[in-house]
Amino acid sequence: MVSETVEERRRRPLDNDILTLPIQAEEQGEAAYPPTSSLDLRRSADAGVAFGGGAHYCIGATLARLEGRIAIETLVSRFPEMELAGPAVFAPRPSIRKMTSFPVRLRPARA
Repeated sequence: MVSETVEERRRRPLDNDILTLPIQAEEQGEAAYPPTSSLDLRRSADAGVAFGGGAHYCIGATLARLEGRIAIETLVSRFPEMELAGPAVFAPRPSIRKMTSFPVRLRPARA
């Protein structure tokens, strides 16, 4: 809740407004997350905050990463000629980066 004058994204919230701020790279900066326009599946996830940390670390994190890896490997092996069919679309909420659309064109592997 805003208790003093601040400026966030060139807008001045009013008293008692509630702000949400992104935490994906909280206190990490570009040293931990260099800017990139490509997906790097081999990137180290050690500095991430997606699964919490310390005593609040998600007990399902290892399973979630394994499931994601299996899903991507299976998709790529079944559709090796998969290609983008349009740009990715993200929800307008700044606090959580949520993809709402990721159109792809699928072609099954040739026999």
